[in-house]
Amino acid sequence: MSIQKMFLGIACLLLLVLSGTDLFGQVKPEVIEKIAAALPASAPAKPAKPRQVLLFSKTNGFRHGSIPVGVKSITMLGEKTGAFTAVHSEDESMFEADRLKKFDAVVMVNTTGEILRPRQLPKDAEGKKQALEREQRLKQNLVDFVKSGKGLAGTHSATDTYKNWAEYNDMMGGAFAGHPWHMDVPVRLLDPQHPLTKVFGGKGFTVKDEIYQFRNDTALPKDRRMLLSLDPAWEGLSKGARKDGFYPISWIRNYGKGRCFYCSLGHRDEIYYNPAVLEHYIAGFQFALGDLDVDASPIEIK
Repeated sequence: MSIQKMFLGIACLLLLVLSGTDLFGQVKPEVIEKIAAALPASAPAKPAKPRQVLLFSKTNGFRHGSIPVGVKSITMLGEKTGAFTAVHSEDESMFEADRLKKFDAVVMVNTTGEILRPRQLPKDAEGKKQALEREQRLKQNLVDFVKSGKGLAGTHSATDTYKNWAEYNDMMGGAFAGHPWHMDVPVRLLDPQHPLTKVFGGKGFTVKDEIYQFRNDTALPKDRRMLLSLDPAWEGLSKGARKDGFYPISWIRNYGKGRCFYCSLGHRDEIYYNPAVLEHYIAGFQFALGDLDVDASPIEIK
């Protein structure tokens, strides 16, 4: 084989991996078995109609190794519970209005960076101008999609995505500002009786994952229902940088006529086959879809 052909083959393989077309092939059978064993038997709500969900995992920054497992897990979660059918893509053209309208919700699975533009902008002025104009159109399509009554959800680094796009930060509810913790952490239930947290049995729990802190202008509870946070009594909070000492993990909010759900858990593979976390996720996704009618109004955090 010539060196030219060898490099071409490597480039094609890399393109397959980065485009997401081969993600499922990267998940080992034993991991799929663990996911299957962790899936809830049913969804918390009956879908009002068959639901289509776009799982988007493109990265224009750091790429998490847990993406294939996350995509596979969420796909299986929809299939097992009947809550939705998932379509996975890393092609930003899915956000063209005529394609996006076919979905009931978008789930950002560990996306990073400016995901609605090419990974490398064209070097020529006209090509760059067209790419950036297209990006603005796709961004507006997503905002219009949610405001019209559709859903947006995100796992983990969905908040390390478009950190300088105010409307996206507003919808997703946070902008990543570091991860001081990657260890076993104690999690507090901020609303133990809420349908999205009842899976935890009214008690806090411990989980091992990379835990985010959020930018001061995006981690405030004034416009959303906070659900999970780090335990404020934990001595490990001293590693964080927030003056208020508040480190939320999961929340929901209404946005226009639509709904948004975010949970920062999902750096590690095993998060996507943790039974309790998957039940939390399916409830959050069904809220975003509009099938699980729950209170998303802010509550006082003590």
